[in-house]
Amino acid sequence: MPDKIRVLIQMRHTPELDAALTARRFSTSTVPSMDIPALLVDESYTPVKLPNREPRERVGDMEVGRLFTFDARPEVSTYLIRGEVEDDTALNRLIENVKQDPKVVGVFSDPRISAIAVCPQNPVGSHEDVANLLNSSTLHARGMDGSNVMVAIVDTGINVDYLRSKGINPEFDADKSWTPEQGLIPGNLPVDHGTMCAFDACIAAPNCTLLDYALLLSQAEGGSVMEGFLSDAVRAYSKLLELLSTDEQNKPALVVNNSWGMFHPSWDFPVGHHGNYSDNPDHPFNIIVESLEDAGADILFAAGNCGQECPDNRCEGVTNRPIYGANSHQGVLCIAGVTMNKVRLGYSSQGPGHLHEDKPDLCAYTHFEGSGVYAADGGTSAACPVAAGVVAAIRSVYSPTNLTPAQLRNLLRRTSEDIGLTGFDYSHGFGLINVPEIICALDKTEIRQLRVGEVVSGNLKETGATAMFRLSVGNALNIELNGPTGVDFDIYVRKGAEPTLTEYDYRGFTSSADEKIRIQPIEPGEYYAMVRSYRGSGDFSLRAVLE
Repeated sequence: MPDKIRVLIQMRHTPELDAALTARRFSTSTVPSMDIPALLVDESYTPVKLPNREPRERVGDMEVGRLFTFDARPEVSTYLIRGEVEDDTALNRLIENVKQDPKVVGVFSDPRISAIAVCPQNPVGSHEDVANLLNSSTLHARGMDGSNVMVAIVDTGINVDYLRSKGINPEFDADKSWTPEQGLIPGNLPVDHGTMCAFDACIAAPNCTLLDYALLLSQAEGGSVMEGFLSDAVRAYSKLLELLSTDEQNKPALVVNNSWGMFHPSWDFPVGHHGNYSDNPDHPFNIIVESLEDAGADILFAAGNCGQECPDNRCEGVTNRPIYGANSHQGVLCIAGVTMNKVRLGYSSQGPGHLHEDKPDLCAYTHFEGSGVYAADGGTSAACPVAAGVVAAIRSVYSPTNLTPAQLRNLLRRTSEDIGLTGFDYSHGFGLINVPEIICALDKTEIRQLRVGEVVSGNLKETGATAMFRLSVGNALNIELNGPTGVDFDIYVRKGAEPTLTEYDYRGFTSSADEKIRIQPIEPGEYYAMVRSYRGSGDFSLRAVLE
C-alpha cells in the first residue's frame, strides 16, 4: 500500500449528504456528520449514492440470475465519500472509530486501476479479418448493427474526429457522456487506449451510439496517464445508472465496455478485510455494477493481461488467479483474448475468478491491425470491445426487456465455439464468441412482446411450426387468434413460463385457425402465448384485450 492510503467511506442517509449530490464541491463544513477522526476527506469528490440491495423474495422467469432488488430512494440508499489516511496505524484507528459511529456503514479500499495494455508483438490479421470472422455482414443484414444502442467506453476517453478519419462513423452523445474533471471535453480527448476500444466496438456495431466515460483521465491517478482509482469508477457507474432510471417499457439498450482492472493484490486491502475489493461482493463498486446490470445494462470486462506465459510488468509476477473484483463478477461477461487463428495469447489472464470462479466467460479476437492507435489493437483490452460490439449489434433487435442481460450472457456462453479443453476451462472460458450459432439460437428462441390492445402478425410456415409471445397483465384477459381458412392453428397459454404441447394453463379447442381464450379472474403477472400449427401454414394475427 502507498504511504497515504485512499479509502471509500459508506455513509447512511442524511438530508445534508443527499443535498450534496449535486454540489460542485463537497464541503465538510456543511455536513457535520463527516467529522470522522483520522480521515482527511477529499472535498473534490462529491458524494455518490449507492442503491440499497436486498435479496429477492421471489425470482421470476425473466429474472434468472437476478438475486437482489435495488432501491434508489434517498432515505434507504447509502452515500460514498472519498478520503485518505496517513498510514496503516491511522487506517486501523479510522476503522475502530467508524465501528462506534451509527452514521457509517463501513470503510472500503479505493484501489488503483489501470488500462489493460499488451505485451509487444506483431499483429495477426486486420480488423477487416475480424469483421469477416464475426460474420458482421450477416449481422448487419438482419438489422443488427448497433442502431439505437448506447455503448459506453469506460476508459481514457474517445477522439471522435480520429475515428471519423479511419472511416468509423458511429453516433456520439456528448450529453450522456461523462468526464471525471472539468475542462475535459467528451469525444475530443487525446487519441489513446479509449479510442482504440471505441474503434473495436464499432467493428460489429458501426451504427451504435458511443458514450465517452473517460474514467482513466481522473486527476486522482496512479503511476501513468492510464491509471485512476476505483472511486471514480463508482461515480461513472452511478451516472450510467441514471441513464437507465426510466420507464421499463422505454428503457434504452446500454452496453458498457471496461478494458481496465486491478493488476496486483498490493493495490487492495487484504482478502478477508471488511473493505477488500477483489474478493468482496459487498464492496460498493461491486454492488453498483450489480445494480446497473439489474437495471438492464450488458456489462463486459477484460480478463486482464496477467497470463502465465507473458504477464504485464504491473502484475509483478502474480499470475495465479489474477481476475479480481468486478472483472470476475457473476453479472458481467469477462473476455479473454485469442488471435484470429483461434490461439490464446499468452498474456490473457486465466481463472478462476475471485468473485465468481467460472471466469473468463468467453474469448474474442485481439492483436490485429486496426485503429492505428498502436501497432496492434491488442490485449484483452481489444478483445473486450470486439465482444461488446457483438452484444450491441444483438441489442439493435433484441431489447433487454425481451432478452435480459442474464439470458443473453447464457446464450453467448451456450453458443460459443469450444477451442480449449472440452467444455469450460480457465484459459478460454466457455469458448470463442460464435456469431452464426448466436443467430441460430436467437431464431429458435425468439419471444416477441405482445402488448395489451396491440395486434401482432406472424407466419407459420409448416405443420408443427410455433411462434411465442409474452405479455404482462393485471386484469381479465382475452387472447384472440385469427388465421387463414382451411388450416388449424391453436393457442397455448401459460403463466410465468413458456407453454409446451403438454405443459400449459389454457389452450384453445377449435378445428380452425380462429380461436379465443378468456382467462377470468386473472392472476397479475407475465403470461406466455404460443401459436402452433396443428395443420397447414399461413399468416395469422394475435391480439390481447383486457376487460
